[in-house]
Amino acid sequence: MIEKFLFKFFLVLAITLFLSSCEKFKRFGQEKYLCSENKLSINQIDIIKTNSIKKAYMVIEGQEIPIQIESIDKNEILLFSNNFKIKINKNNNEVSISDENKIHFLKCESETFNM
Repeated sequence: MIEKFLFKFFLVLAITLFLSSCEKFKRFGQEKYLCSENKLSINQIDIIKTNSIKKAYMVIEGQEIPIQIESIDKNEILLFSNNFKIKINKNNNEVSISDENKIHFLKCESETFNM
């Protein structure tokens, strides 16, 4: 009886770990960085990922401006547009933006949504 219980317990545990850590089942993901008032007037940065599309945009004074994704990994996101190079540290939500030899640090809070 104990053997059956242990077998079922470990089976459920293994399935749960597999499904919770498997990225291939994720069809859609969005990371949103909501930024407090800053000199660049950037209100938010959105990164949307599906199985076939990765796109990003920033909102400046209510206008959505598309930005290019250079790279995304579990620790860092690198984005760029004509005027900005954006680096997001996912571990501490630090957003740094380079423009014309200046670096700006934004205070942002992150929201994530996965499906």
